[in-house]
Amino acid sequence: MNKRLAILDLGTNTFHLLIVDISIDHSFKVIYKAEEFVKLGENGLDEIGEKPFERGLQQIRKYKEVIDQFQPRQIVAFGTAAIRRALNGDAFIQQIKSICPMEVRKISGDEEAEFICMGVRQAVKLSGEPVLIMDIGGGSTEFIIASKNELFWKQSFPVGASILKQQFHHHEPLSTEETRQLKYFLHEILQPLFAEKKNFNILHLVGASGSFDTFANMIMHQFYKHEIMDEHTFLDFSPQQFYFISQQLVQSNLQQRLDIKGMKSFRAEMMVVAAILTEVVLEQFGIQRITQSAYALKEGVLWKMIQNENV
Repeated sequence: MNKRLAILDLGTNTFHLLIVDISIDHSFKVIYKAEEFVKLGENGLDEIGEKPFERGLQQIRKYKEVIDQFQPRQIVAFGTAAIRRALNGDAFIQQIKSICPMEVRKISGDEEAEFICMGVRQAVKLSGEPVLIMDIGGGSTEFIIASKNELFWKQSFPVGASILKQQFHHHEPLSTEETRQLKYFLHEILQPLFAEKKNFNILHLVGASGSFDTFANMIMHQFYKHEIMDEHTFLDFSPQQFYFISQQLVQSNLQQRLDIKGMKSFRAEMMVVAAILTEVVLEQFGIQRITQSAYALKEGVLWKMIQNENV
Protein backbone atom coordinates (compact mmCIF):
# COMPACT_ATOMS: atom_id res chain seq x y z
CA MET A 1 0.00 0.00 0.00
CA ASN A 2 1.31 3.47 -0.90
CA LYS A 3 2.18 5.92 1.84
CA ARG A 4 1.23 9.51 1.04
CA LEU A 5 3.39 12.33 2.45
CA ALA A 6 3.19 16.12 2.30
CA ILE A 7 6.30 18.28 2.71
CA LEU A 8 6.27 22.07 3.02
CA ASP A 9 9.41 24.14 2.49
CA LEU A 10 8.71 27.53 4.08
CA GLY A 11 11.38 29.74 2.56
CA THR A 12 12.19 33.43 2.91
CA ASN A 13 10.63 34.22 -0.48
CA THR A 14 8.74 31.13 -1.56
CA PHE A 15 6.54 28.51 0.11
CA HIS A 16 6.70 25.09 -1.56
CA LEU A 17 4.30 22.17 -1.19
CA LEU A 18 5.20 18.66 -2.35
CA ILE A 19 2.79 15.72 -2.01
CA VAL A 20 4.00 12.26 -2.99
CA ASP A 21 2.97 8.63 -2.86
CA ILE A 22 5.76 6.31 -1.71
CA SER A 23 5.63 2.72 -2.97
CA ILE A 24 6.76 -0.35 -1.07
CA ASP A 25 9.95 -0.43 -3.21
CA HIS A 26 10.79 3.12 -1.97
CA SER A 27 10.09 4.75 -5.35
CA PHE A 28 7.82 7.79 -5.28
CA LYS A 29 5.28 9.49 -7.51
CA VAL A 30 4.62 13.23 -7.30
CA ILE A 31 0.90 13.80 -6.76
CA TYR A 32 1.01 17.56 -6.32
CA LYS A 33 3.74 20.19 -6.48
CA ALA A 34 3.46 23.97 -6.10
CA GLU A 35 5.49 27.05 -5.26
CA GLU A 36 4.03 30.40 -4.28
CA PHE A 37 5.82 33.70 -3.75
CA VAL A 38 5.12 34.86 -0.19
CA LYS A 39 8.06 37.26 0.34
CA LEU A 40 8.21 36.53 4.07
CA GLY A 41 11.52 38.42 4.40
CA GLU A 42 10.16 41.58 2.76
CA ASN A 43 11.01 43.72 5.82
CA GLY A 44 14.32 42.00 6.56
CA LEU A 45 15.08 38.92 8.61
CA ASP A 46 15.05 40.35 12.14
CA GLU A 47 11.27 40.22 12.25
CA ILE A 48 8.51 39.01 9.95
CA GLY A 49 6.52 42.17 9.09
CA GLU A 50 2.77 42.41 9.59
CA LYS A 51 1.87 42.14 5.89
CA PRO A 52 4.25 39.25 5.04
CA PHE A 53 3.13 37.49 8.26
CA GLU A 54 -0.48 37.57 7.02
CA ARG A 55 0.54 36.60 3.45
CA GLY A 56 2.34 33.58 4.86
CA LEU A 57 -0.70 32.50 6.87
CA GLN A 58 -2.97 33.04 3.86
CA GLN A 59 -0.75 30.76 1.77
CA ILE A 60 -0.87 28.09 4.49
CA ARG A 61 -4.69 28.30 4.37
CA LYS A 62 -4.57 27.70 0.59
CA TYR A 63 -2.18 24.78 1.00
CA LYS A 64 -4.41 23.38 3.77
CA GLU A 65 -7.26 23.09 1.23
CA VAL A 66 -4.98 21.09 -1.07
CA ILE A 67 -3.72 18.92 1.80
CA ASP A 68 -7.31 18.17 2.88
CA GLN A 69 -8.11 17.14 -0.68
CA PHE A 70 -5.21 14.66 -0.93
CA GLN A 71 -5.27 13.49 2.72
CA PRO A 72 -1.60 12.56 3.27
CA ARG A 73 -0.78 10.27 6.20
CA GLN A 74 2.02 12.58 7.35
CA ILE A 75 2.70 16.30 6.97
CA VAL A 76 6.01 17.97 7.81
CA ALA A 77 7.11 21.57 7.32
CA PHE A 78 10.54 23.17 7.44
CA GLY A 79 11.24 26.83 8.14
CA THR A 80 14.49 28.24 6.75
CA ALA A 81 16.30 31.60 7.10
CA ALA A 82 13.39 34.02 7.65
CA ILE A 83 11.63 31.81 10.19
CA ARG A 84 14.78 30.72 12.03
CA ARG A 85 16.13 34.27 12.36
CA ALA A 86 13.00 36.34 12.99
CA LEU A 87 12.19 37.32 16.57
CA ASN A 88 8.56 36.37 15.89
CA GLY A 89 9.42 33.15 14.02
CA ASP A 90 8.03 30.96 16.82
CA ALA A 91 4.79 32.97 16.90
CA PHE A 92 4.48 32.48 13.15
CA ILE A 93 4.97 28.73 13.56
CA GLN A 94 2.25 28.57 16.22
CA GLN A 95 -0.18 30.36 13.91
CA ILE A 96 0.69 27.96 11.08
CA LYS A 97 0.01 24.95 13.30
CA SER A 98 -3.36 26.37 14.35
CA ILE A 99 -4.35 26.50 10.66
CA CYS A 100 -2.84 23.17 9.61
CA PRO A 101 -1.91 20.79 12.46
CA MET A 102 1.50 19.37 11.56
CA GLU A 103 5.11 19.18 12.62
CA VAL A 104 6.91 22.45 11.83
CA ARG A 105 10.67 22.57 12.29
CA LYS A 106 13.04 25.51 12.21
CA ILE A 107 16.20 24.11 10.67
CA SER A 108 19.72 25.50 10.92
CA GLY A 109 21.77 26.49 7.90
CA ASP A 110 23.87 23.34 8.36
CA GLU A 111 20.77 21.11 8.39
CA GLU A 112 19.44 22.93 5.34
CA ALA A 113 22.72 22.29 3.50
CA GLU A 114 22.58 18.56 4.34
CA PHE A 115 19.02 18.21 3.07
CA ILE A 116 19.94 20.10 -0.12
CA CYS A 117 22.87 17.74 -0.70
CA MET A 118 20.61 14.70 -0.26
CA GLY A 119 18.09 16.15 -2.70
CA VAL A 120 20.72 16.95 -5.32
CA ARG A 121 22.12 13.41 -5.12
CA GLN A 122 18.70 12.06 -6.13
CA ALA A 123 18.54 14.33 -9.18
CA VAL A 124 22.12 14.50 -10.47
CA LYS A 125 24.45 11.56 -11.07
CA LEU A 126 27.48 12.59 -9.02
CA SER A 127 30.77 10.69 -9.18
CA GLY A 128 33.62 10.27 -6.71
CA GLU A 129 34.94 13.71 -7.71
CA PRO A 130 33.90 16.61 -5.45
CA VAL A 131 31.47 19.17 -6.83
CA LEU A 132 30.31 22.49 -5.43
CA ILE A 133 26.57 22.55 -4.71
CA MET A 134 24.95 25.99 -4.42
CA ASP A 135 21.39 26.82 -3.38
CA ILE A 136 20.43 30.51 -3.53
CA GLY A 137 17.54 31.11 -1.15
CA GLY A 138 15.87 34.35 -0.21
CA GLY A 139 17.56 34.78 3.17
CA SER A 140 20.65 32.58 2.84
CA THR A 141 22.72 30.71 0.29
CA GLU A 142 23.99 27.24 1.11
CA PHE A 143 27.28 25.93 -0.28
CA ILE A 144 28.22 22.24 -0.05
CA ILE A 145 31.29 20.42 -1.32
CA ALA A 146 30.32 16.81 -1.86
CA SER A 147 30.68 13.73 -4.04
CA LYS A 148 28.40 10.79 -4.68
CA ASN A 149 29.02 9.30 -1.24
CA GLU A 150 30.75 11.95 0.87
CA LEU A 151 29.91 15.39 2.17
CA PHE A 152 33.25 17.15 2.69
CA TRP A 153 32.27 20.70 3.68
CA LYS A 154 29.16 22.83 4.08
CA GLN A 155 28.29 26.35 5.16
CA SER A 156 25.27 28.64 5.03
CA PHE A 157 25.96 32.32 4.29
CA PRO A 158 23.56 35.29 4.80
CA VAL A 159 23.68 36.16 1.10
CA GLY A 160 20.19 35.20 -0.04
CA ALA A 161 18.73 36.96 -3.06
CA SER A 162 16.20 38.92 -0.99
CA ILE A 163 18.93 40.21 1.35
CA LEU A 164 21.29 41.16 -1.48
CA LYS A 165 18.48 42.90 -3.38
CA GLN A 166 17.58 45.00 -0.31
CA GLN A 167 21.21 45.92 0.33
CA PHE A 168 22.59 46.56 -3.13
CA HIS A 169 20.04 46.69 -5.96
CA HIS A 170 18.33 50.10 -5.81
CA HIS A 171 18.55 51.25 -9.45
CA GLU A 172 17.11 49.82 -12.66
CA PRO A 173 19.25 48.65 -14.33
CA LEU A 174 21.76 47.94 -11.56
CA SER A 175 24.35 50.73 -11.52
CA THR A 176 28.08 50.21 -12.03
CA GLU A 177 28.73 51.34 -8.46
CA GLU A 178 26.12 48.94 -7.04
CA THR A 179 27.72 46.11 -9.00
CA ARG A 180 31.15 47.04 -7.64
CA GLN A 181 29.91 47.21 -4.03
CA LEU A 182 28.03 43.92 -4.33
CA LYS A 183 31.03 42.07 -5.75
CA TYR A 184 33.33 43.52 -3.07
CA PHE A 185 30.90 42.42 -0.34
CA LEU A 186 30.61 38.91 -1.79
CA HIS A 187 34.37 38.49 -2.10
CA GLU A 188 34.71 39.43 1.57
CA ILE A 189 31.86 37.43 3.11
CA LEU A 190 32.50 34.27 1.06
CA GLN A 191 36.17 33.99 2.08
CA PRO A 192 35.58 30.75 4.06
CA LEU A 193 34.19 29.18 0.87
CA PHE A 194 36.97 30.44 -1.37
CA ALA A 195 39.57 29.21 1.14
CA GLU A 196 38.44 25.66 0.31
CA LYS A 197 39.89 26.00 -3.22
CA LYS A 198 43.25 24.87 -1.87
CA ASN A 199 41.70 21.66 -0.50
CA PHE A 200 39.61 20.64 -3.50
CA ASN A 201 39.98 20.83 -7.27
CA ILE A 202 36.42 21.81 -8.12
CA LEU A 203 35.44 22.44 -11.76
CA HIS A 204 31.74 21.45 -11.59
CA LEU A 205 29.00 23.61 -10.02
CA VAL A 206 25.58 22.12 -9.24
CA GLY A 207 22.90 24.75 -8.66
CA ALA A 208 19.63 23.89 -6.93
CA SER A 209 16.32 25.69 -6.35
CA GLY A 210 14.55 28.70 -7.80
CA SER A 211 17.30 30.95 -9.18
CA PHE A 212 18.99 28.06 -10.98
CA ASP A 213 15.62 26.79 -12.24
CA THR A 214 15.14 30.25 -13.76
CA PHE A 215 18.66 30.35 -15.25
CA ALA A 216 17.99 26.94 -16.80
CA ASN A 217 14.60 27.98 -18.19
CA MET A 218 16.13 31.09 -19.75
CA ILE A 219 18.92 29.01 -21.30
CA MET A 220 16.40 26.51 -22.68
CA HIS A 221 14.49 29.34 -24.37
CA GLN A 222 17.61 31.12 -25.63
CA PHE A 223 19.47 28.08 -26.92
CA TYR A 224 16.95 25.24 -27.27
CA LYS A 225 13.63 27.04 -27.83
CA HIS A 226 11.55 25.15 -25.28
CA GLU A 227 11.09 24.92 -21.52
CA ILE A 228 12.61 22.28 -19.28
CA MET A 229 10.43 19.19 -19.34
CA ASP A 230 8.98 18.19 -15.97
CA GLU A 231 10.39 14.66 -16.16
CA HIS A 232 13.99 15.89 -16.34
CA THR A 233 15.71 16.11 -12.97
CA PHE A 234 18.74 18.08 -14.18
CA LEU A 235 20.10 20.20 -17.02
CA ASP A 236 23.75 20.64 -17.97
CA PHE A 237 24.85 23.95 -19.46
CA SER A 238 28.13 25.72 -20.09
CA PRO A 239 29.57 28.74 -18.26
CA GLN A 240 29.41 30.56 -21.61
CA GLN A 241 25.65 29.99 -21.83
CA PHE A 242 25.27 31.17 -18.24
CA TYR A 243 27.32 34.35 -18.85
CA PHE A 244 25.16 35.13 -21.90
CA ILE A 245 21.95 35.19 -19.84
CA SER A 246 23.68 36.75 -16.83
CA GLN A 247 24.66 39.77 -18.93
CA GLN A 248 21.08 40.05 -20.15
CA LEU A 249 19.87 40.15 -16.56
CA VAL A 250 22.46 42.63 -15.28
CA GLN A 251 21.95 45.06 -18.17
CA SER A 252 18.14 45.04 -18.09
CA ASN A 253 15.58 46.94 -16.08
CA LEU A 254 12.74 45.20 -14.27
CA GLN A 255 10.26 45.41 -17.17
CA GLN A 256 12.84 44.05 -19.60
CA ARG A 257 13.55 41.14 -17.25
CA LEU A 258 9.84 40.39 -16.98
CA ASP A 259 9.76 40.12 -20.77
CA ILE A 260 12.60 37.58 -20.96
CA LYS A 261 11.35 34.14 -22.01
CA GLY A 262 11.69 31.62 -19.23
CA MET A 263 11.44 34.25 -16.47
CA LYS A 264 8.96 33.65 -13.66
CA SER A 265 7.50 37.05 -12.83
CA PHE A 266 7.96 36.77 -9.07
CA ARG A 267 11.68 36.03 -9.49
CA ALA A 268 12.47 38.95 -11.82
CA GLU A 269 13.30 41.41 -9.00
CA MET A 270 16.01 39.21 -7.48
CA MET A 271 17.61 37.53 -10.49
CA VAL A 272 20.25 40.25 -11.02
CA VAL A 273 21.88 39.77 -7.61
CA ALA A 274 21.54 35.98 -7.99
CA ALA A 275 23.37 36.18 -11.34
CA ILE A 276 26.21 38.28 -9.90
CA LEU A 277 26.55 35.96 -6.89
CA THR A 278 26.84 33.01 -9.28
CA GLU A 279 29.34 34.87 -11.48
CA VAL A 280 31.60 35.53 -8.48
CA VAL A 281 31.58 31.84 -7.54
CA LEU A 282 32.26 30.69 -11.11
CA GLU A 283 35.20 33.06 -11.42
CA GLN A 284 36.74 32.17 -8.07
CA PHE A 285 36.70 28.43 -8.73
CA GLY A 286 37.28 28.49 -12.49
CA ILE A 287 34.13 26.41 -13.01
CA GLN A 288 33.98 24.59 -16.37
CA ARG A 289 30.61 22.84 -16.08
CA ILE A 290 27.26 23.81 -14.55
CA THR A 291 24.33 21.52 -13.74
CA GLN A 292 20.88 22.65 -12.61
CA SER A 293 19.29 20.24 -10.13
CA ALA A 294 15.49 20.04 -10.05
CA TYR A 295 15.70 18.61 -6.52
CA ALA A 296 16.76 20.46 -3.40
CA LEU A 297 15.69 20.70 0.25
CA LYS A 298 12.23 19.14 0.14
CA GLU A 299 13.42 16.19 -1.96
CA GLY A 300 16.27 15.69 0.51
CA VAL A 301 13.73 15.59 3.33
CA LEU A 302 11.66 13.14 1.28
CA TRP A 303 14.68 10.87 0.77
CA LYS A 304 15.32 10.72 4.53
CA MET A 305 11.65 9.97 5.19
CA ILE A 306 11.67 7.18 2.60
CA GLN A 307 14.66 5.70 4.43
CA ASN A 308 12.54 5.82 7.60
CA GLU A 309 15.08 8.12 9.22
CA ASN A 310 14.19 10.96 11.56
CA VAL A 311 14.19 14.37 9.92
